[in-house]
Amino acid sequence: MNKLVLLTAAMLIFTFKSNAQEVKDSLEIRSLELQEVVIGGVVETADISSEFSSRMPITSLENPQLSHTVSGKLLRNRNYFVQYNMLSNITGVTPSWAGASPNYTIRGFRTRSNFRNGLNGYVASDIDPSNIAQLDVVKGPSGALFASSMTVFGGLINRITVKPQHNKFATLFFAGGNNNYQRATVDVNLPLSVDRSKLFRVTGAYTNKESFQDQGLYRNLFLAPSFAYKVNKNLKIEAEGEILRRVATNNPLFIPMNPSANGEAVQVGNTTDLKLDYNKSFTDNSVLFKTTAINFYGKISYRLSDRWSAETNLISNNSQSHGDYQTMVLTNNNSSVIRRVVNYGPESIISQQIQQNLRGDFYVGRVRNRLLAGLDYYRYSYGTTANGLDGSRANGAEGAVRPVFDTVAVHGNNPAYGLFNAQQITSRLAGRIPAITLAVQNSYSAYVSDVINPTEALSIMISARIDRLVNQGTYNKTTNATTGDYNQTAFSPKLGVTYQVLPQKLALFASYMNGFQNVAPTSQVDGTISNFRPQLGNQLEAGVKVELAKKLLEATLSYYHIQVSNVVRSNPENVSIFIQDGRQRSRGLEADLQSAPLQGLFLHAGFAYNDSKLTVADANTQGLRPVNSGPALSGNWYINYMLKGFALKGLSAGLGGNHYGKDVIINSRSAGQFYTNAYSLINAQISYDQTGYALALSADNLLNTKYYYGGRGFVTPGNLRQVILSLKLKL
Repeated sequence: MNKLVLLTAAMLIFTFKSNAQEVKDSLEIRSLELQEVVIGGVVETADISSEFSSRMPITSLENPQLSHTVSGKLLRNRNYFVQYNMLSNITGVTPSWAGASPNYTIRGFRTRSNFRNGLNGYVASDIDPSNIAQLDVVKGPSGALFASSMTVFGGLINRITVKPQHNKFATLFFAGGNNNYQRATVDVNLPLSVDRSKLFRVTGAYTNKESFQDQGLYRNLFLAPSFAYKVNKNLKIEAEGEILRRVATNNPLFIPMNPSANGEAVQVGNTTDLKLDYNKSFTDNSVLFKTTAINFYGKISYRLSDRWSAETNLISNNSQSHGDYQTMVLTNNNSSVIRRVVNYGPESIISQQIQQNLRGDFYVGRVRNRLLAGLDYYRYSYGTTANGLDGSRANGAEGAVRPVFDTVAVHGNNPAYGLFNAQQITSRLAGRIPAITLAVQNSYSAYVSDVINPTEALSIMISARIDRLVNQGTYNKTTNATTGDYNQTAFSPKLGVTYQVLPQKLALFASYMNGFQNVAPTSQVDGTISNFRPQLGNQLEAGVKVELAKKLLEATLSYYHIQVSNVVRSNPENVSIFIQDGRQRSRGLEADLQSAPLQGLFLHAGFAYNDSKLTVADANTQGLRPVNSGPALSGNWYINYMLKGFALKGLSAGLGGNHYGKDVIINSRSAGQFYTNAYSLINAQISYDQTGYALALSADNLLNTKYYYGGRGFVTPGNLRQVILSLKLKL
């Protein structure tokens, strides 16, 4: 905290000496070309999302792919402080596993917030939102233009970072609330040259909060400097950094017991019937998981001619996590909790990506072509030094089985409940040999995409990608052995059509999209190795997009059908043998509507329905909804009104909410079905925005609803009411 105070003071002194001037909060992201994103103007945020998802400057009405976005203006209006809350405003995105890097479900598939400015930027924790200018969700399998390693068939999450601007300005932000919530952020922008060809910006944030439960804490320190240099009219260089330090207890992660045994119901089948003590965390504030991340992003943009341009993107991510990671298993008819711990020292995630793009805008006869051709190299390294108190074998199949920490009762007086702490864990781990592993993979890709305009209203997109994965396997230092190495090639096509029935107002779109996920070789019971093909996801989608003038109406309506093939499963004739003929279907309907029908009034509503089913699978699960597919039904809404009268100008109030249907955590004929119950949340906010300052009061989970969400076999209690009062100073 002292470091943040000193940093803030230094920035204030430097800013005042530079005669910083006011910048209006109403400024929005504008992209004249994909390679030069600046602030100013009134270009729609949906168009910016379209440019990043297609990697070329085409508007949303020209793009046959659907993306939903949370704009910078809405982020400021709703007083968001975590990505989880931001994504709750996007139709069809639902919360899933509440791990160190939270998971979400999109169109029936689980994913993370992995992408930064269109490149793979995954780290072991969500990045602080102070550096986010816009948050996009690109729907459907996107294998043609994005690498497969961090994408799923339902879609991907891309955060667009803030950029240096031509204005001088500084913003300080302070917030406090219940559960000892404290947050401070700083945003300073300075031109470094008289001609403003060199620009510098830095954002930073410090957050401290505690859980509503008896134990649990979170501390986060974040700094993001960025620099832009326009060398001349044809060359521009951008560089960004992100430095993150996160210290926290991990969210409670409970594994419920199987509801059925031998075909009969023997345990409860939903979170309401679990009857857990909502205020018990079963942890201690000394059991911490610490993540440090240092990430760099760079872009070099070249203007080759009036028709052609090129762009080089580079990104490097390095995150290290140390500490104790806790999970819990319910036992004894869900009346007791087995506390398990894995100690990481460290868990490291290191990745680099280099991407070269060439763009052209030219005519063949009278037909306009906007061409993208690119090369992509991606390297991913995952290393762990792990020692477990989790009942697993710490050193692989030959290692000794490690005991769990303890078992405590869910209810009642339990003297052992408070004996769980870091000192006890360290004592029990003393003398144990950790498992040390390193897994490295490289992928080499080439892709091409062309948007063809036979007429001004008709756009045809044809795209394809070829990807070569070289997986070097997992090296185990203890056994000095490498296993699981393999090479695999995948091809991913994409075809889409849009037709603007009313130019720049109403468009119909239809598309075929493909994605792929690499599948590692599998050892069969007879000792042979089966080399499988990549798993494929093929989506057909059709819908309508509406964008009326003056934001009177912005809407999308779409139907999608995703067919996943090449799924590895057990052979029904010999369950000890694996075959690759499994299939999964995911289909659904999504509707999203935004409107500003009156001056000062903003309306937003979204609805999503998803029908997922394992169509070819083991007899135990065939025909059932797969776990990790999220709820079938979800919805979101928000209404905000800002007064325009002279006396109360700048006063606004907003009310919104989300609904999530039941979500299956266990679903099979032998184990039965366990699900999180449906729930609805209400959020509210009131603010007063003036020239030099802004005050805001927000409340998440206004009605103090108790609910559970989950994924990967775990369930987690949701946060109770959080009230935050904030002050923004615009210097």
